[in-house]
Order: sequence, then structure tokens, then C-alpha cells
Amino acid sequence: MHGLLVSLLVSLLALPCGTARAQPLQLLVFANPGLFDVAADGTVSGPGANVLAKIGQLSGVPLDILALPIPRALATASSMPGSCAVGLARTPEREASFLWAGPLASGALVIYARADETQALQGLLDLRGRGVVVQRESAPAAWLREQGIAAQETNNSVTALRMLQARRVDFWFANELAAEPVIRTEAGPAVRSMLTLRRVDVYVACQVATPPEQVDRLHQAIQKLRRQGDLAEFGLR
Repeated sequence: MHGLLVSLLVSLLALPCGTARAQPLQLLVFANPGLFDVAADGTVSGPGANVLAKIGQLSGVPLDILALPIPRALATASSMPGSCAVGLARTPEREASFLWAGPLASGALVIYARADETQALQGLLDLRGRGVVVQRESAPAAWLREQGIAAQETNNSVTALRMLQARRVDFWFANELAAEPVIRTEAGPAVRSMLTLRRVDVYVACQVATPPEQVDRLHQAIQKLRRQGDLAEFGLR
């Protein structure tokens, strides 16, 4: 009898726990008024957060959304399994550093100026010698570096807009996905689009040790949202 009880106990311990909740993925976003709005208690809302909630529902993967400054978000997504940066451009130097889901959105790169700016722009090289601001670790920042064009870098779109409005710089080079919501929601002197350039897709980028099946479920959920038309407002049809 004793041997039978021991065998039964071992068998029960070997069974998987069907009620255990999967470890949630931590989705790291950058505060951006009108896209990712962050309350005083850290709660993230807005259109971007709504889409992430839909991805969680469709994928069945539990998700925690956390807003962090860009440098800290990228450092966390690069080093902590189960962490994913939302809205990252997929570049050759980043490709092997993350597991990718998406694309989640697609936006044009746009040069903005104050409404009273008179200089016409023909291309990116016209920014040489002028004061330019970009968001740190963004596709516009990388493109300017490739072209050898100096620019000031900020951690968020609001600061970049304020610098342009205050005449601390002449132009703001940004992805329209981040810039347009801020322009609509923030007060101050009017700004306008001067030149629209190439489009860039952005993705959910997860730390390489994140369970691949979870990342794949995110990817499949994003694809389904795109087919349903839920990502049209984010430039994907």
C-alpha cells in the first residue's frame, strides 16, 4: 500500500498544472500624447494601447503595458526575456538582436517646420547647416546620421515639438505616426509639413530569449487585425 501511495504522489506531481497562468509579456511603449497617453499612476491609454489590448485578446498571451523613456525601454527589451519594445523600426543592425512581430504600423517620414517658414525643401540634404531635432533611436535619427547631417536628439515627440515652436531649431524630422497625434493634441504656434519622404514600418521587438511561441502568437494576432482593417488608422491596409 505504501508503495502504491508513493507512486500515485509521484504521478500527480509530474502532471502539468493546467490552471497556471502564463507569464505575461511586458510591452514597453514610449509616451506619445494622442497615441500612448500616460496617466500619473502609469496607466497607458489611447489608440495605441487599444490596439495592444486587441492583440492580447486575439493572441491569448497576457500582456502588461509599461511606458518608459526610449533609452531605458530599449535597454530593457534588449536584456530582459519577456520584454518587447513597441514601435521599433526593423534595421539590419537590430535584426539579430530581437524576435519580431508585425509590422504593427507604417508611417511616412516627414520634415515639419513652423507655419511661417519660407525656405522650400527639395530633399533631406537641404537640412545640412540648419537646426534639426529628431527623436532618439528613431528611423529619422538613423537616416540623418547616414547622411552626415547633425541633429539634436530628444526622448519624446512633445519636447521636439516644443523646440520647434520655440525656434530653438528650424525643422523637426519625424515619423508621422508619432508627430501627428502630438501636433493635434498639444497647444502652441502652428507647425506644418514641409516635405514627406519614404515610409517606414514599425514592429514589436522582443528580447531574443522570449518564448518564440508567444512572439509568433503576437505576430499572428497582428496579421489578423490587419486583415480585419483594424490597423488602417496606423497606415496598414
